[in-house]
Amino acid sequence: MRDLSWPAEWSFLAAGLSRFRGTIMVLAPGDRGKSTLIRLLYLFFLGEGRRVGWIDSDLGQSTVGPPTTVGLVISRGKAVTFEERLFTPHFHFIGDTTPEHEIVATACYAAELAHFASARCDVVLFDTCGLFSYPSGYLLKMLKIRLVDPEVVLAVGEKEEFAMWQRFLRDRLLVLPVPKEATEKRHEFRRGYRQQLFTRYFAQKKVLTLPLEMLRFSLPCYPYFFESALRQEKDEVFFLARGEKLLFSDDGASLFMEKRGQQIPILGMLCGIFSEEGKELGLGMIQEVNLREGTIAVWGVCVNPGKPGAIVPGCLRLDERGEEKGRHFLFSSPLRMERW
Repeated sequence: MRDLSWPAEWSFLAAGLSRFRGTIMVLAPGDRGKSTLIRLLYLFFLGEGRRVGWIDSDLGQSTVGPPTTVGLVISRGKAVTFEERLFTPHFHFIGDTTPEHEIVATACYAAELAHFASARCDVVLFDTCGLFSYPSGYLLKMLKIRLVDPEVVLAVGEKEEFAMWQRFLRDRLLVLPVPKEATEKRHEFRRGYRQQLFTRYFAQKKVLTLPLEMLRFSLPCYPYFFESALRQEKDEVFFLARGEKLLFSDDGASLFMEKRGQQIPILGMLCGIFSEEGKELGLGMIQEVNLREGTIAVWGVCVNPGKPGAIVPGCLRLDERGEEKGRHFLFSSPLRMERW
């Protein structure tokens, strides 16, 4: 692992980090080679005999955990396989391919994994997403830095882009040039990459038939998660979530949001599978809602042991091949950023 192919622009890092212990966070807008840098650092520190934690908080282009999640793997001696990264037991479900609408949840979940890893590892590598726009990208990066408190922050780009962060982080920030090898990834490539990951993940799916009252419309970091919102009055079956009435269609295939006047398909919706205590067990896709029996059928993959106690729909609908078929916001936190 010592004979790594560092881009010429980054070749000095091996000598500079040879004795490093602690957390390194990597910042950069999209397509700067951020993921390549994390991978090289990961292999380098493994070659140095360190126990390494690798955290990926890029929800749309996950290298650790499935898309729409923040993931962590811990390794020593040898690099983890693709399967071990994809099916890591250490992950948190956000439910979207961008953190823009769940800034607080993304930052808190990523920091939780960072603290978990730092207590067990010599080095923790923290990969961030490419969201750099103001104010959402600024807020997300600020929260992650404040909550994680990394010893070193590596930024990839021009020094002028990170002048504000340099004043904030001072000597903890090191700006690296963009390597010549960095290439732009088009939207179609990113979407195709996610489909490959979803396809591989759900190849191990099993049918889970659960009580409909397990459906939730909030993540476990908010108190609403722990309250069942299912209601039934006369011939109507509906949920009340944060002042919004979500009424099931007669066939259970969609929900009508009265305030927004929207009919949202629910079948095929990507969802997080949680225990009653709010621990992520795995991901699923909603396949059927049976209003007569009061059940919901989910194609689920559970990577952690435990009894399912809640199902939280994300923002993506998928088909059986893992292809994205639409985005809808069914759940929301009290701190959503959608008005920004």
